[in-house]
Amino acid sequence: AYNRYTQELYKIETSIQFNEKNTAGTPGDLILEKAIGSYMNLANKELGLKSYTLVYSVLEELKFDISYAIIGNIKVTETYIAPVKVECDNVALVKGKSITIEYINERNFRLIEESEKDKTYNFGEEINFYDAKIIIEINTKYLSENKQYPRTVIEFKDINSLVQSYQNKIVVTQKDNASTVINLSILEEDPYKGVAFLNKLTNKYIANEIEDKKLGYELAAIFLKKELKKMHDSLTLTEEYFVRYKNENKITDLGLEAQSIYEKISELETKLAESKSLRESYTHLENYIDRRNKSDSISAPSSDDLSLNKLIGQLNEIQNKKNELVAGGQVNNPAIAQYNRKIERLSLSLKEAISVKKSANNLALKDLENRILSKERSLSDIPEAKRKLQSVERLRENYETRKNVLWLKLTDAETAAASAIADSKVLNPAIYSKELPVSPARFQNYIIALLLGLILPLVFMLVKDLINDKIITKNDLKKATKIPILGMIGRNYSGHNLLSTQSPKSSAYEGFRTLRSNLNYLNPNADKKVYLVTSSISGEGKTYIAENIAIVFARSGKKTLVIGADLRKPKLYDDFGLENNIGISNHILSDKTLNEVILSSEINNLDILISGPVPNNPADIFMTDKFSKMMLELKKIYDVIILDTPPLGLVADALTLIEYADTNIYVVRQEYTKKGLLSYIDDMNVKDRLGDLHIVFNDVKEGSGAYGYGYGYG
Repeated sequence: AYNRYTQELYKIETSIQFNEKNTAGTPGDLILEKAIGSYMNLANKELGLKSYTLVYSVLEELKFDISYAIIGNIKVTETYIAPVKVECDNVALVKGKSITIEYINERNFRLIEESEKDKTYNFGEEINFYDAKIIIEINTKYLSENKQYPRTVIEFKDINSLVQSYQNKIVVTQKDNASTVINLSILEEDPYKGVAFLNKLTNKYIANEIEDKKLGYELAAIFLKKELKKMHDSLTLTEEYFVRYKNENKITDLGLEAQSIYEKISELETKLAESKSLRESYTHLENYIDRRNKSDSISAPSSDDLSLNKLIGQLNEIQNKKNELVAGGQVNNPAIAQYNRKIERLSLSLKEAISVKKSANNLALKDLENRILSKERSLSDIPEAKRKLQSVERLRENYETRKNVLWLKLTDAETAAASAIADSKVLNPAIYSKELPVSPARFQNYIIALLLGLILPLVFMLVKDLINDKIITKNDLKKATKIPILGMIGRNYSGHNLLSTQSPKSSAYEGFRTLRSNLNYLNPNADKKVYLVTSSISGEGKTYIAENIAIVFARSGKKTLVIGADLRKPKLYDDFGLENNIGISNHILSDKTLNEVILSSEINNLDILISGPVPNNPADIFMTDKFSKMMLELKKIYDVIILDTPPLGLVADALTLIEYADTNIYVVRQEYTKKGLLSYIDDMNVKDRLGDLHIVFNDVKEGSGAYGYGYGYG
């Protein structure tokens, strides 16, 4: 049943490979003097793939906030390709609502909704549904035989809750600790839906990577163009001044010594320009950090320093985690305050590191300026006009060199923006395959069901046996007592207590015949003729056993007397349809003779001696001489005498009567007599206080393992 009615879930997988190291560097590296590349962090990649904004955009594009399910004969199953498709202008207005579409014909359908009556609409008709406008069309991609479209349930979902659900459903695992390949999997009711989601997720992630790279390179190109324009303007002015000054002062050439000094000065000034550029990059980085404190959306560029890059990476990672929570609407999450504190600490550490780097760079700048000044002093012997011209020449060459460097970097940035590629690629896209669902695990469930089917009944039977305190089977009797079992009497379904009113072929009648045979076996010489019937408590069938044993003996030709010796709660008279007006108590306590108190029955050879009116002292009657004489006289008259006595476990009357009996029958009733009662009787039997005692198992049901009768014909 679980396998049949549980929704099946299919596992859909895809894998992505990431570049171990981005050797091309980052857009920020184009601004700085040295590109050191950026290393990949798989943990960050996983966070990016499960990010709220990415999953939200995927679900929104795939329109997963409108789900479809087909109503089958057994269960409702979600599907990606449904018989109909729905267009809704505002799903937020109807989130949480659901409708059922019932196909009528190619033009019409029936819309079933809980709060409204069923209505019929045309396909393509605009429907006003809770202030939203929806249009329902037949889905031509749905394959159906003879255009028989099943009923379809359409549910409008809250996309924010749906995003959180899919974030939890995405499972990211690394195939190998040494590799940069990660595996993404998801469980879906419809495998086509899972394939569409994973492929859209990975493709959009890669597309976002490319867009981010393009944007970074474009921003770097804008910065480089501004710098290049300033450098071009400076170079143009310097060249114009150089030509004009040279012509005005009619200067043709410089000496070799001066030329050598100027070349060294030019080399030092190039290094000075590099240090100044580095100082600008540090200032630029400081400005980014300051703006981050005002706007969380700014991301600092990388540096040419490993220690700075490490701090920048940590800062961006924490900022991304915080942005994930904010984008997910968790503005009150306590983690945001914790992230803010970490961001503040890292920003301070980064600014301190930049300050140290700037101080070191400033010292280098001063050193270069001093060395240049020293070289310039050595030119004191050179005419002033030539020295000034050489200075202008050096400046022009520096501008030219810097312009060429900026031009190359601008070219690299524009080329990178035009040909940007992602740092990751889909290794194995998600595809639909006819694999069995992973849930429910059918074979495992069958094994569990088989084990439960074996264990639970065994436990039930064991517990039932442990808590059961009544005699159920013949084995229970054998365990509870050493008293031999004389016979078993089946359950009487006739509604009559006397066998004289039942069919001679009934199972109950046959049981008493067997009991009679067993009693005859115990008395082969027919010298023991008095049988006493007793039990532990009332209700176990003493009177029923006594009167019917008497009937079977009488019908076998034996002159039989059944005596109602229960003077406290007599019942024998009622079964034979008599009044309890005269009996044993009248004979013992008055002058009534035996002939007056013994009554004849409708059954041949069977007489009845009932108890009579209940006396004040029932137990004392059985201890009188008159009762002893009565029993002696009765033994002379009758072949068989049956004594129906009170319960042995309640009163002592039966113990008094045992001395008159040759064989004592103790009645145990199935599912009625408690096991504890038998321990008392068994103890008395061991002490030889109950004479020749035998058990009769009464009211035994067929099929209970304790009783069976039949020869194949009923």
